[in-house]
Amino acid sequence: MLLPLRFVERVLGAALPAVRPSASGDAPPVVAIGRALVPVLFAVALLGADEARLGSADQMVLLRHGDRRALLWVDAVEEVVEFVPVPPPAGAVEERIVAGYSGGDRPLAVLDVPNLLQLAA
Repeated sequence: MLLPLRFVERVLGAALPAVRPSASGDAPPVVAIGRALVPVLFAVALLGADEARLGSADQMVLLRHGDRRALLWVDAVEEVVEFVPVPPPAGAVEERIVAGYSGGDRPLAVLDVPNLLQLAA
């Protein structure tokens, strides 16, 4: 998946920090960033996985849009220089968190960060 850089505040090493589960089973866990508690979303869960296996080499992408922030837990972060929009691939499911798709041999979903942060709130 791809993230527009304008929504990326910074990338952090995950280093398996302690997380505090929320009181509600529906809300994501949170991690302290400075004095703020920031919800954590797991990229594999957004892709449909039932379980997120955490590794010490994983990374967290701190996302921001306006006053909303969230951490996106990912396996790795790679730099993408060019984004060429294409129509959704065959069989793609319409989702609120996908803003579009990138071109290439294997189209990648571009996350709709404002909607993702609204869902995390």
